[in-house]
Amino acid sequence: MDADDSSICAEHSGITYHFCMPQCRENFLARPLLYIGNRAAKRTGREIIKRRIFTIEQAMGGMHAEALMMALNQLMSVKNISIEGDRIAIDYNLLEVHAGQIEAALLEAGASMGTGWSERLKRGWIHYVEDNELDNLVASESACCNKAPGKA
Repeated sequence: MDADDSSICAEHSGITYHFCMPQCRENFLARPLLYIGNRAAKRTGREIIKRRIFTIEQAMGGMHAEALMMALNQLMSVKNISIEGDRIAIDYNLLEVHAGQIEAALLEAGASMGTGWSERLKRGWIHYVEDNELDNLVASESACCNKAPGKA
């Protein structure tokens, strides 16, 4: 996207970067090396498609379901959305949006996330797994137990 004139910007290593939306800025600030550099996952056109099912406390129908759909469609890289009762299935590209941002959009649209311990544990686990997956993409290759360290 062309974001040269955007007021949404951030500075990294003395360079000012402009973004099309706050979601992009948030992702960039969390892990800039995913987006800059020759081997950056985002620059190589890579996608990491996830399918998650989010459980909300009560089923949303009619206009409430439409409001949820609109809020989720405003996020970048949300591919497919299916609302069935209290379950919302979403396909998305992890390099552009993560479960925490989707949950925030659901809350903003008036949905309440499940508050039971199992639902909270599930959401926490998903956040942990996604953070690790993104951090692993940023990490440089290092020595392993069966691999000699690279020469400096």
